[in-house]
Amino acid sequence: MSPAVVVALSLIASDPAPATAASASAPVDQPAPAQPKYRGTGLLTATGLLAGTSLALTIARNAKLAKDCPLDPKMPVACTYSFKTDLGLAAGQWSLNLANVGVAPGAGVMLARYHAWKDAGTGKQRKLGAIMGAGGAVLGVGAVGVISSVALAFTMGKRCLDKEIDGGDPLAGDRCLRRAYAGWTMWNWSSFAMVSAGAAMLAYGSTYKRHASKREQRVQVSPYGGRGQAGVMVAGRF
Repeated sequence: MSPAVVVALSLIASDPAPATAASASAPVDQPAPAQPKYRGTGLLTATGLLAGTSLALTIARNAKLAKDCPLDPKMPVACTYSFKTDLGLAAGQWSLNLANVGVAPGAGVMLARYHAWKDAGTGKQRKLGAIMGAGGAVLGVGAVGVISSVALAFTMGKRCLDKEIDGGDPLAGDRCLRRAYAGWTMWNWSSFAMVSAGAAMLAYGSTYKRHASKREQRVQVSPYGGRGQAGVMVAGRF
């Protein structure tokens, strides 16, 4: 046997067998995500302040109406309405409600980011289906409430005026308005509050789900095989 053939055979014998088709290179280890700088506490506080201030304006509207229209049975007097004052309070109330609808989802997003980061170390599982389902239901009920309260604003005055005309009582319309006004304004406020809460829950659930899926992708599993060995390779940062 020639020396060249001997060298060739020795190289083949010493060369390890190539990896099987099932082998795969280990995925690159990605750095762990940094802790979010904010937890959303400030935005959560802002939503509470916006809702509380809006509620205060709602109560102020009812207190103003009660003052302008006392309807004392012993001293029947005509009611004097301050439409400019009520319009100003209503504009402030609506502005705060709409601002809350915009801020609440932001609070949900920031809180979800923090919880996703925190749960990555503890393995805690959030019930996202229940959170998002409840959020959608609350948002839907609130939206219907806002629309119905707006529609009621156009029908309530006419209905109370018809009672005064048909009944012959000069204060029948005022009594009708006093009875309906508190329920109408509170229904409007609570409907906006439900819209804000539902939007925050939906934003929380969708954001948490997105960040949790990214976390799962950082832990990668791949099969490998070689000469006389096979297995599963797990790569990631733990």
